[in-house]
Amino acid sequence: MAGGTLNYDHRRTITTCSGPDHPMADALPETSDVVVIGGGVAGLSTAMQLASRGASVTVLERERLGNGSTGRAAGLLGQLRGSPAATRMLMDGVQIVAELEERANVEIFVQTGSLRVAQTDERAGEIRDLVEMGRGIDFDIDHLPIEEVSGLLPYMRTDDLVDACYCPTDGHLQPAELVAAYLKLGREHGVVYHPGCPVRGLDLTENRVRGVITDHGTISTGMVINAAGPWSYLVAGLVDTPLQTAALGHVYLTTRPDDSHPVDRLSPAIRDRHLRIYSRPESGGLIVGMYGPDAVQHDMAALPDDFDMSSLTVRADDLHVALLIDATKRRFPWIDERTPMTITRGIMTFSPDGKPFCGRRPDFDGLFHCSGFCGHGIVQSPAIGVIMADLVLDGSTGYDIEAIQADRFFDHPELQDRSDIEAACYQMQAGYYGRIEDGDGGLVEEPAEDGPTA
Repeated sequence: MAGGTLNYDHRRTITTCSGPDHPMADALPETSDVVVIGGGVAGLSTAMQLASRGASVTVLERERLGNGSTGRAAGLLGQLRGSPAATRMLMDGVQIVAELEERANVEIFVQTGSLRVAQTDERAGEIRDLVEMGRGIDFDIDHLPIEEVSGLLPYMRTDDLVDACYCPTDGHLQPAELVAAYLKLGREHGVVYHPGCPVRGLDLTENRVRGVITDHGTISTGMVINAAGPWSYLVAGLVDTPLQTAALGHVYLTTRPDDSHPVDRLSPAIRDRHLRIYSRPESGGLIVGMYGPDAVQHDMAALPDDFDMSSLTVRADDLHVALLIDATKRRFPWIDERTPMTITRGIMTFSPDGKPFCGRRPDFDGLFHCSGFCGHGIVQSPAIGVIMADLVLDGSTGYDIEAIQADRFFDHPELQDRSDIEAACYQMQAGYYGRIEDGDGGLVEEPAEDGPTA
């Protein structure tokens, strides 16, 4: 890789709390109706919704608020999913975000539209199925002639495409602005935020939650929500129970603005499942990420308390970066190893079936999980906050959450050991964008069964 073109991207780090003493930290309360462990978007959204309904809520974050996986997210919002229930959550989320934007006076959702493209008959079949499913629920999606694709994205190669579909209501959420809105409205409802406060244990009496133990003291509470992202399986381990998640690495590139290949702010996002890439506009350049077959597995227990994802380094000879650039230039030929770009590296929280865990742990009264979003935590968080508030305060929700129940692997003996869990999550991530193919189109590995429409 040419020297001077690859830089680590510090620009996208969210710094809602800065400095070693975390000046935004509130005083740690002695009691709280609900304690949320984790200050990413899932935890912040849940805290905001709970507090808006009258609960006293404390958010505990080991580092800075919004600075874990949230701070490294690309934020693509594709509403049409593999089930009507999942689609409804995202469509409702767009409406929730619109309310957040009005109340917080900030732009969060950038509606660019999105394209899914196919360069093989098999991928074209996936697009036909997707369009048919969307039409069945009156979702705004349709096939788009390839010449129109070229008109929308003149900087993208299209001569190898056989089909495409377009959804005009898709786009992306801006992570920093979303975090700011959750914090602003959460504070208005009395949420107490305590960054720089690692959780050390849960106080239990006869399998009932009584409190949360931290370096700064113990908070008495009867409700705990584990929204710790990549660390969530460690929180579950505090009560000697498994959570079927694994922390897997992910990288994306962001090109700098290029007058010879201008990228409009409202250019559509794309998903190319054959090349396993996604892209969207960003600050005059282009974000491109890849769900590659060999994600780095992270042992979160081995990381120090002050670990910051911005400390994840990127080497110029990194294999994952090389694979990403190789796939990128097949769809965007003007991008190669010499293109000025930044590389963002983060950690996603994957589950064995590509779906999150949302709900109560059945063997512990008062313990809830809210984790495993497989790279979609940003866009799922608006509706997830509503769902979690419903479950905590009412015991049920109007959403269909059968597929994301927190206890769905409770009686699966093959998914109780940490090594087995990590292997299953690794396989799901490897097949997340469909079957794995080699550079010549040959099949290497089948995708996980019932994989998501990402």
